[in-house]
Amino acid sequence: MVPYKTDTNISSFIIFPRFLIPLDLSNDAKVLYALLLNRAGISRKKGYIETDGTIRLYFTVEDAKAKLHRSRQVTTRAFHELESCGLIVRRKQGLGRPAVITLNLPADKRRGAND
Repeated sequence: MVPYKTDTNISSFIIFPRFLIPLDLSNDAKVLYALLLNRAGISRKKGYIETDGTIRLYFTVEDAKAKLHRSRQVTTRAFHELESCGLIVRRKQGLGRPAVITLNLPADKRRGAND
């Protein structure tokens, strides 16, 4: 470990939206949302965009399980929490293909709104 100083360069980080902090969600669900938000940025760069401008992303339970270092049960519960409160929508494709995920933001937290 090295101390964090003024000249310290942090090469990689994930955005954690402030609006998640007061929500009645598990910490796993909050971190999963931050990971999905990060993945949405990658999807945007790769051009995974619907005709209406919505960014679509693919993030399987197995992907999330590996990133969160949690069991399949805990990871699945985190996905369900995010779906239940409307922060994500998962559209199953069937035939073993990953679900298409759409991220949602609270109406008052979109670009231009105050914190």
